[in-house]
Amino acid sequence: MKKLLLIVLALLTTTQNVSAKLSDYDKYFRVDMQMEIPDINEYIKKLDSKYRLYDKGYDSRLKMGNQFKKEFSQTIRFYGMSEGRLKNSYEDELMEVIGWLPKESYQYIGPMLHQIPGMSEKILNMPGIKETKNKFPEDVAERMKGVENLEFMSPALYFLLMPEIWGEKKPEDLDRPKQKRVRKPKVDIELPDYLREKADLPSKTAEMLPALAVKKTKPASVMSGKLRTLSPTLTSPLTTKDVAAFTNTIDAIMEFGMKDNMRNFSKLIIGETLLDIWEQEHGTSLMQNSLKDIVNPCQRLVLKTRFAGLYNDFASIVVKEGFSPEEWAYTCDKTVKAFRVLDANQSIAYAVRYHRRGYYDKYINQLPKKWKDEMFATEAAIVKMYTVLKGDVEATRPYYEELSKKFLKIKGMMLTAPIFY
Repeated sequence: MKKLLLIVLALLTTTQNVSAKLSDYDKYFRVDMQMEIPDINEYIKKLDSKYRLYDKGYDSRLKMGNQFKKEFSQTIRFYGMSEGRLKNSYEDELMEVIGWLPKESYQYIGPMLHQIPGMSEKILNMPGIKETKNKFPEDVAERMKGVENLEFMSPALYFLLMPEIWGEKKPEDLDRPKQKRVRKPKVDIELPDYLREKADLPSKTAEMLPALAVKKTKPASVMSGKLRTLSPTLTSPLTTKDVAAFTNTIDAIMEFGMKDNMRNFSKLIIGETLLDIWEQEHGTSLMQNSLKDIVNPCQRLVLKTRFAGLYNDFASIVVKEGFSPEEWAYTCDKTVKAFRVLDANQSIAYAVRYHRRGYYDKYINQLPKKWKDEMFATEAAIVKMYTVLKGDVEATRPYYEELSKKFLKIKGMMLTAPIFY
C-alpha cells in the first residue's frame, strides 16, 4: 500500500512544481556520539514491560494446544454479529492524497484502485473514482497511441499514458522555476577557523561548496596526502593516508560483525531498535528514521555499538589503524560522502542540485502536513548525502577503485551502515 501512495504522489508531481529550509532538519541529522544513554539492561526491562508482545495463546501452528481463550471467543462472536465497518489503516491517508490530485488524473489511477483486493469501498465510491472501473483512459499521450495492444496494458501502468509524463501537455498554472543564478547555501557543519572566511567567498574560490556543484580541483596542499590527521574531527579535512587507514578497517569490521554465527550483527540490530525507540521517546526521531543512517552511516553505527554493548569490542578493531571509534566514524562518513560524489553520474548531480535549490518546495508545501514533513526530510537527506569538502573528494580519489571493490563485496552495507543508496 505504501507503493500505491508513492505512485499517487508521483502523479501529483507531474501537475505542480516547487526552497525548503534544509537547515530545519540539521538537528535531526546531527549525531552526538557522546550522548548520555541509559543503562541498557534496565532500559530493555523497561521496554519489555512497555511494549510486551501480544500473547497469541499458542506455541506454534504445529502445537496449538487444546484450550480456547474465553476473551478471544467473545471478541470474534462480537465481530461476527456486528454490521459495523472496520476502517483500513491506509484509508484516510490515501483519500487525502487522492483529494489533492486534479480530477483529470483519476482516469489513470481509478482502474488500478478497483483491481486491488481489499481496497476500501469508501475510496472506490469516491466521485470520479467510481466511474473509472474497467475503463481505459480517454486522454492518452500521442507517443503512446500507436503502441500495439495498448488496451491490454495493466491498469497499474496507466499513469504512463499521461501526456504530462511525456511533456506533451503543460498545466496552465505550472509555475516553472526561473533560470537564474542562485547563490549556493553554506554547508551545514561548523567550519574550522582557517576555512570560515573562505566559505563566504564567491563560488569560484570557496573551499566549502558542495562537491557536486563545483569542478574537480587538485588538493590545496601536496603534503595533505602524506600525513595522517591527528585526532580527526567532524570538520577536519581528510588526507589520502586517512582514507587508506579507513579502507584497511573495512574487512576487519565485517569479520567482527559476522563471527560466531553473526552474533555481533544480531546485537547491532537490537541496538538499532533501542536507539530508534530512545529517539522516539526524546522527540529526535524522523518519520523515516533510517534517513539518519543514510546521511551519517558510520557515526550512527558507532552510536549503535553503545546501545548494543559492543563499543569496547568495536574499539579493539579500529584501534589497529590508530582510530578511536569516534575518529573512525568521522573519517568513514567523510570518505563515504566523497566516494558518493566520485561515483555519482550526471543524473544524480542534477537531482541533488535541484533539491539543494528547492525547485520542488512549492509543490511539497501544498501537501498535507504528514506528507510534507516526510518529503522535506527526504530532500534534506539527499542533499546531506553529497555535502562534502572538495579536498575530501580529492583525498579519496586515489582509493576510489579499491573502495568500489570493497563496497560492492559487502553489497553496500557495512554491517548496519548503508553506503550505497
